[in-house]
Amino acid sequence: MKATLKGRFEGDKATAATTLAVPAAGDLRLKASATEAAFSNGPSLRGLTLTLEKPGAFLVDLKPHTKDVRFQFMNSALVLDKRVSLTYTHSTSLAPAAAPAAAPPSRTALDCAVTFDAANKVSFSHALGSGGCRLKYTYAHGADRLTTIEPVFDTNKNAWEFAVTKKFEGGVAVKGTYHASTKLLGLEWTRDSKSGGSFKIATSFDLSDQSKAPKLIAESTWNYEI
Repeated sequence: MKATLKGRFEGDKATAATTLAVPAAGDLRLKASATEAAFSNGPSLRGLTLTLEKPGAFLVDLKPHTKDVRFQFMNSALVLDKRVSLTYTHSTSLAPAAAPAAAPPSRTALDCAVTFDAANKVSFSHALGSGGCRLKYTYAHGADRLTTIEPVFDTNKNAWEFAVTKKFEGGVAVKGTYHASTKLLGLEWTRDSKSGGSFKIATSFDLSDQSKAPKLIAESTWNYEI
């Protein structure tokens, strides 16, 4: 059984989450994830998510408190010697129809990725009914692929997004992002620990209103074998 603990600090707010994963029949895995909402006022179903998955094939998420369900199916194949990956996601609610305002609308999304080689990949994301899509090109530079450049175009917003990631020795990576539609500039530093944990410090700047103070986020994740 595997356990994951995550702590997150954002401004004056602190949150925590834990995940337990146990093997089921064959390649199936059963996971239970809970945020601090499940324990803050005594044990409850708030913040609890149950997941049944077969890695690389499908997963089903259920939130017992809100009765929200998410189905996801994944598959990939070689087409003209190029790896094509497809992901179908459908989210809905099993809550009674008596309170439609409290239930989120059903959502269906399709994601497609074509890997041309180790350095080049194109991704396409579309939410049914949105009337638009997101197109992303991923380029990994250099023989060791330590620098990754990812331009994204969102047709709904008619705007670009950019991300550049640089990996260093010791599991350290630095990432910069920019969203043209919101003029948000983000910087992120991460480090993977050899003991099975990871650390992340991120900050974002609102360039449309420089009077706003930058947002600072710190995350720590630890993985354990039980």
